[in-house]
Amino acid sequence: MKLFRSEKAKDIFVRNTSLILSVLGIAIGVILATRFNENIPRVITPGIPYLSLQEMVDKLDKEHTQLKQSLVAVNDKINVLENETKKRQSGLSGEVDANEKLKIDSGIGEMSGEGIVILLDDSEQRKPASDSIAHASDMRDLVDYLWQNSAKAISIKGSGGMDERVGPSTSIDCIVNTVLINGTKTVPPFQVKAIGNRERLISAINDRVALKQIYDRVDKEGLKFYVVDGVTKIEIPKFTGNIITEHVKVKGNNS
Repeated sequence: MKLFRSEKAKDIFVRNTSLILSVLGIAIGVILATRFNENIPRVITPGIPYLSLQEMVDKLDKEHTQLKQSLVAVNDKINVLENETKKRQSGLSGEVDANEKLKIDSGIGEMSGEGIVILLDDSEQRKPASDSIAHASDMRDLVDYLWQNSAKAISIKGSGGMDERVGPSTSIDCIVNTVLINGTKTVPPFQVKAIGNRERLISAINDRVALKQIYDRVDKEGLKFYVVDGVTKIEIPKFTGNIITEHVKVKGNNS
């Protein structure tokens, strides 16, 4: 009988184990929840969170205002610097123009533009004589004449040679049967190139009154002198002769 009761109790315990564990789990959960809720701080005064948020909003507004003021100050400084830069650039542009003009006048830079090519050559009709050949003096006079008619750059090229840029110190001299240009020996036919207003230069070269002496030789001795047709764009190299600096003055910032 005792064994029966013991076995029966054991059987009841085994069957109700899940129920017992569920009850214990619920009890433990209730205890833990109660303890957890006791640790959560409670809002005693509802106005405190609102005041904290308002302070944060005011702080952000103040910082935003300060940033806007700083941005305005920076923009003002940028405008001042831009105006100063424009003034300096305006002053420099005049110096740049002066330097470019100096480069053109001295011939130290290459140049290209509209213009003409003039051929000057000895006569083929008669035996060589003083009036039937091209002289160094002819080219000196022609260069001066072209300058007077607003030529911006001039060069002279002999047969088989290179273009010699005519600069302020260029010498054109005759040595026996050759012409010396910038120290380079040249022989006819000569090509004289000039950059400038093409119509004005052509009109000047075709002026038989202004160039009476040379046109008289063209008519009487067969000297060749004319503007080459079809050449409109002229390229003139930089000056390769000696630059005389004896009378050059350098203008400083304090002068």
